Amino acid sequence: MTEQKPVHYDGSSQLGQAINESVVTEPFQMTDEMRINIGRNPYSMENNN
Repeated sequence: MTEQKPVHYDGSSQLGQAINESVVTEPFQMTDEMRINIGRNPYSMENNN
């Protein structure tokens, strides 16, 4: 009988779950546009273009 383990918000998982999940090996590239959008406050009325 297997118990349901909680999903942790920090991304850690149980070993049994990690084996069944596919791993993304594609490199991630952060562009300047992404940096600008992440750093901006979407609720600010200043410079929100």
